[in-house]
Amino acid sequence: MTPDFATLDALRATTPRGGLLRSDHAPLVASFLHRVFIAPNMRVMAAADLAEALEDELFALRQQLGGDPSPRRRWTT
Repeated sequence: MTPDFATLDALRATTPRGGLLRSDHAPLVASFLHRVFIAPNMRVMAAADLAEALEDELFALRQQLGGDPSPRRRWTT
């Protein structure tokens, strides 16, 4: 099983153990982290590169789903 967005989203909706994936953003987060860190066996990444990879992921999902899978939130310090 490849933990891509669609697979994790389906598991969340159809399996009892999907409770771990009940968060609306869980499929996005898990599939993104797998694609960026696990699949290429990457353990360290610069913050700027990680942010760019996330922007690319969100752009691709917006194109695929025709909407905004994860609205950007403003973080204040």
